Amino acid sequence: MEIKRVVVGALRANCHLLIDGEELAVVDPGDEAEKITGEIAKTGAAVKFIVNTHNHFDHIGANAELENKFGVKAKANLKEGDALAVGREKIKIVKTPGHTQDGICLFGDGFMISGDTLFEDGIGRTDLEGGSNGEMAASLKKLDKLIPDGAMVYPGHGNIFEYKKGMALAWLDYLN
Repeated sequence: MEIKRVVVGALRANCHLLIDGEELAVVDPGDEAEKITGEIAKTGAAVKFIVNTHNHFDHIGANAELENKFGVKAKANLKEGDALAVGREKIKIVKTPGHTQDGICLFGDGFMISGDTLFEDGIGRTDLEGGSNGEMAASLKKLDKLIPDGAMVYPGHGNIFEYKKGMALAWLDYLN
């Protein structure tokens, strides 16, 4: 699977294009629909679905424009363990509340898209509406068990990074 990052909007959110063969998924189209559409066109793949890691404006802002352009609806109400297929790749959904109540991460073969749950140098804010230190701590513990050492993490903002066991746990003291 090829993963292409498109940085969009005033908050510089990472929109990710997951490409496998002739199919493509758009994750977190936060803004700048034309920019995202241009990057999609370069791939030659068809948009199969749109998914958001959570419902903050900087991750959903271009949903409607992309839904109209490509005739697909953004996936909603994804549950723990749901799987989405992009080409031959299966993307597994893991619920990760803490930054928001509806937060999810997407797991594929050797990678994870973390939204605003986990960054290279931090975690998502828990002081916004729907945020919870306790839920974030539980999500970080869960992720450390699930993310393979050496997996690539594609966050909702900032740099892509290689996961090392314990990285998520390092932020637990911050939440206390």
